[in-house]
Amino acid sequence: MALRTLSPLKKAPAAFSAAFSGRVGLEIVGFSLNFKSDPPGIISIIKRRYGKFGSVGGSGFSFEVSEACGRQTPFKPAVLSDGSRLEIERGDFRACLDMKTRTGTLRAAENEQCLDAFLRSLISFLLIRSGGFMLHSAGLVKNGKAYLFLGKSGAGKSTLSKLAASAGVEIISDEINLVRPAKGGFRVYGSPFWGEMRADGRQGSCPLGGIYLLKKAKVNRISPVSGGEALRLLLRCLVNFEKSPGTAERVIKNASRLLVKAKFFRLEFSKADSGCLSLIQ
Repeated sequence: MALRTLSPLKKAPAAFSAAFSGRVGLEIVGFSLNFKSDPPGIISIIKRRYGKFGSVGGSGFSFEVSEACGRQTPFKPAVLSDGSRLEIERGDFRACLDMKTRTGTLRAAENEQCLDAFLRSLISFLLIRSGGFMLHSAGLVKNGKAYLFLGKSGAGKSTLSKLAASAGVEIISDEINLVRPAKGGFRVYGSPFWGEMRADGRQGSCPLGGIYLLKKAKVNRISPVSGGEALRLLLRCLVNFEKSPGTAERVIKNASRLLVKAKFFRLEFSKADSGCLSLIQ
């Protein structure tokens, strides 16, 4: 399915930093990530998979990358040791990052699934500590603003995304959307993490226009939701791999700010009718 370019997004994609083939820079949700490896096999995968998020470099987090041969095993959450050393691992990757110097190492298997798992883990950690969220949700752009759609599995996130794409509406992601606080509210950033629609995404951001709790129905309808219901689903859809002390308190504080700044509604929609999109505002 062809998707339109996210034209309202604030920032255009940048070129890769590639002084030599074993170095690459990315920018995802405003975080600068730099990777260096020799031999450059993993770097080639990063360039191919995350090409729309290439960066010319700059200050940020830097990793020395080497290849690992382990198999995927149950995930071990992100843990901060002594408050300054971040460790994330599963069988096919292990990352260690000094949060003071912003330098670290990454040992990873040479495949996209492994690198995607690492980046989701790292970005979710950085977002929560920046007052933001990585959310299981569908996201689209309408009239220059971003709208997010939360729901349990089967609530209709992928269905709504496909309806929107077929109607020519711009999609941010059908699975994972990235939100950070900004002056006066929150912004939603381009996401490299997709589900069934398997698009690449690109850099950029839009102001958050509203958040909708999804429910499939026979008739399209918008209705209000209580703060308690919105908070429960927001926390359920939050992607969080960190188990360090204070994480739960930080998440609740972020969520409380979002509840104050964002508009929450329920969207009941028919999967056979894209007319629900006209109700979003």
